[in-house]
Amino acid sequence: MPNELLQPRYAESFRCLGSNCEDTCCHGWGVYVDKATYKKYRATPGLRRAAAEHIESNPSGRDNFKYARIKLKADNRCPFLTAGNLCSIQEQHGAEFLSKTCARYPRALVRFDGKLQKALYLSCPEAARLVLLSPQLLPPQDAPRYHEFLLEQPQNSVSGSSALVRQMRNFALDLLQDRTYPLWQRLFLLGTVCRRVHELTVAQQTTQIPQLLAQYATMILEGKLRPHLDGIPARPGPQLDLVLRLIQRRYQVDQPQQGFADCVASLLQAIAGSPELPRSEPAARYHEAYLRYYEPFAQAYPRFLENYLLNYIFRTGFPFVDVTDPVERSIDPLTSHLLMALHYRLLHSLLIGAAWRHGNGFSIAHAVQLVPSFARGVEHNIKFSDELMSFARSPELHNSDGLAVLLRN
Repeated sequence: MPNELLQPRYAESFRCLGSNCEDTCCHGWGVYVDKATYKKYRATPGLRRAAAEHIESNPSGRDNFKYARIKLKADNRCPFLTAGNLCSIQEQHGAEFLSKTCARYPRALVRFDGKLQKALYLSCPEAARLVLLSPQLLPPQDAPRYHEFLLEQPQNSVSGSSALVRQMRNFALDLLQDRTYPLWQRLFLLGTVCRRVHELTVAQQTTQIPQLLAQYATMILEGKLRPHLDGIPARPGPQLDLVLRLIQRRYQVDQPQQGFADCVASLLQAIAGSPELPRSEPAARYHEAYLRYYEPFAQAYPRFLENYLLNYIFRTGFPFVDVTDPVERSIDPLTSHLLMALHYRLLHSLLIGAAWRHGNGFSIAHAVQLVPSFARGVEHNIKFSDELMSFARSPELHNSDGLAVLLRN
């Protein structure tokens, strides 16, 4: 399998702020140590005792990459972190002694179509700023606006599963950057396509997938689906119910860090009501917070969540998500899309809570500050990732109505 590095170019621009960063790379989540690095620590006199004390074997680790894990201190800090928030292992022994996880972070390396591609983990504040604030995350030539799908005979334009996966990836990138549609409609359309692809795959009719993509590309460009999309009503009640169930599941897994807990608290306060609105239902307050405080922000910064989703695609390996469990690395495109949609919904709803909290003063800085807390509380929590997978596979989301509830603002 070739090892050529295929990556979004924005990841190359990342530069670590070191001790000037407002956060630390390893705060709040246990870092995996690969087998080779662990053995190096145990063989090094200056590290042997510390490794025995602070690094434990990982019973669930199924490969050499997750051979062991660093145990955090009571304050959720890495035991190898200095007072200046730098890594003592790197200071004393050099960068070559870092585990693969530490050496790569916040860069996310994912194998796609036989190659490695690089994205960024947005749990890093500087990476979040780089991605979310970019006025053009991907160069224009990387978004051909469906050109490859509008061939005269698209069914003859690809051959083999690898080519189909590439086409699906390109279709998703084109669609998510098509700002002639609201972002929720782009996600809804992508979900519809992923469901149809899944049906064709189950029916062993994958040769029809290129033609399906071409048909949808044509309908999207010609606007034939707009009347249906515009007619989908907002349903804040069922959507809020879904969000609260997700949050409840998150707290059942473990107590999240303070940053994520503060985000949740803002959302709960936004729907709790006040003496001035004693009869208003939580769903009505949720929708009002969206319209009054979040929507003006979304209009001013239309690329914010779009950039989040584009990075998500590269970070996870969409349309076949690169999940933790090696047995499930080839998740079908429908489940992959629903996982992305669930991340979008949770983040979007927490942004609504933050917008309510700051009112008319809600700014891009507030929004960017929220994302690393969200990423640490959701994306880096392996147990909660299993809960999201369970949601993604539930029948309630496997139809247009469930998808509309999840996505429609």
